[in-house]
Amino acid sequence: MANNLPAAPDTAQALAAATPVDRDRYADLLRLFSITMVALGHWVVALLTLHGAGPVSTSLPVMLTTWVWQVMALFFFVGGFAHARALRHPPPPGDFIRARVSRLLPPVVAMLAIWAGLAGALDVSGLANGELAVGLHRITVPLWFLGVYLLIVLAAPTMMRLHLRFGLWRVVGTLAAAAAAVDSIALGAGAPLVGYANLVFVWLAVHQLGFGYADGTLARGGRRLAAALALGGLAGTVLLVFGTSVYPVLMVGLPGNEVTNSSPPTLALLTQSLFLVGVALLLRPAGTALANRPRVWFVVATGNTVIMTIFCWHLTACYLVQGALLLASVHLPAADTPVWLLVLPGWLAACALVCAGLVAAFRRFERARPPASVGTGPAILGVLAAAVGLFAVSETGLDGLVGWRAETAAGGLPPAWLALGLVAAGVALLRGRRRLGSRP
Repeated sequence: MANNLPAAPDTAQALAAATPVDRDRYADLLRLFSITMVALGHWVVALLTLHGAGPVSTSLPVMLTTWVWQVMALFFFVGGFAHARALRHPPPPGDFIRARVSRLLPPVVAMLAIWAGLAGALDVSGLANGELAVGLHRITVPLWFLGVYLLIVLAAPTMMRLHLRFGLWRVVGTLAAAAAAVDSIALGAGAPLVGYANLVFVWLAVHQLGFGYADGTLARGGRRLAAALALGGLAGTVLLVFGTSVYPVLMVGLPGNEVTNSSPPTLALLTQSLFLVGVALLLRPAGTALANRPRVWFVVATGNTVIMTIFCWHLTACYLVQGALLLASVHLPAADTPVWLLVLPGWLAACALVCAGLVAAFRRFERARPPASVGTGPAILGVLAAAVGLFAVSETGLDGLVGWRAETAAGGLPPAWLALGLVAAGVALLRGRRRLGSRP
């Protein structure tokens, strides 16, 4: 997800002039669009959860909308593109790993430190119950993405070697076959924990498509290939969801639904990802023209410097809005009432306004750090520790930290207090040894 944009000049024209001519502005536009969709989606789900969804969230038309606004595939696609560009002249593995994670981890460490302190204080005071306990449990849910993305960073050099040797489609096809095999065991044989292997297979396949975008493979296919990906992905999703009794309709969780294709990922999520990537390729000419406008590029480039800050704090913004409503004794209407669509824009605007304030307060943690030397071994161990810790805390939440009472995550993952320790250990390993002359 790291984007390596320089500090932005303070005018649209100056920024447009300072941007390298070979920068793919459309990739940056996709990244900003994706984080915007993630934030909006989570705010809508929070509104449904907190104030009532009625039968709306279990209706087929609403569930089908998740095929469009489940956009995590675009993050991995753009991540693959960025990694491919960084691997054109391969740096030492340790330096590559640290360069890719140097802007990812500081914002999430700051967020976890503040929320862990708050969770501990609420636990000690006896206030960590009811809605507060639910909030502490769910605040870390989005961090599963960062845990998986860190593993993708580790795999990127190897996947690039496979890409160069076997080509795009053989590698993607093999990963898709592996995802199908995992589904046959997890869904067909009733071993659901096996399904978590698709956190790697599904997202690596999408990430690999980013390699194809970077080297021109997808561009050489033109609109025919883009349309084939979009239509083929959509047809595959329809076939898997409606042609079998195995795959649910939802691509992301909604209140009142127990299962989705995203947790853990399934082959249906992979086909939906192919659909999204195909649509993104079809829209590339129009999106590039839009991003080339100086004012639009100013927004895109500036937004890309705070992607991780938005990711880390957008749920907190939602919680603060809900807290203000509770203090004012205001309960919003449920989604199955006629006025809900009138309330929704105000809810989203309030969340966006608070989120903007939080981003302004915490964006400094996303600034690029001075370079440091880190060996391959410590870099790998650091990323593994941080990845496991982040994924575990996304499963357990932060409720019950004091007295070592936090629950253990499914599949034997560590409890929250130990998960936080793993994240801290990973960050320490990745700090490495600063080169002579680097600033503190």
